[in-house]
Amino acid sequence: MNLKHQLLYTASVWLLLLAFLGLSEPSKLPVVMLIVPFLLLFSALYSLWGLLQQAGVRYFGRGRIGRRLRMTVCISAVLLLVLQSLGQLSVRDVVTVMAIVVVGYLYLGRTSLSVNRQ
Repeated sequence: MNLKHQLLYTASVWLLLLAFLGLSEPSKLPVVMLIVPFLLLFSALYSLWGLLQQAGVRYFGRGRIGRRLRMTVCISAVLLLVLQSLGQLSVRDVVTVMAIVVVGYLYLGRTSLSVNRQ
């Protein structure tokens, strides 16, 4: 996806998120629909990271950061926001999420490297 398409996609996801948040009332939504803003936020953050990455490569010649890191950081940010919205976020939760993210990231890196060698 080139930079123009990535910019259009990122803007549309952010507009969709803002429209959903602005036009819906959480107390009147079915429980299943309460997940939608978090999914849209993940998509928006993920596409924003991709846009910034493409712009960095195009204009500054910087190297690419792996897709796995981008997904891990965006998922952990949304997970922390979910915990905060439930009123369950504490320092211990942040440390636990970060430990799980680091261990999971290293584990996935090790397994994907071992699969590529075979």
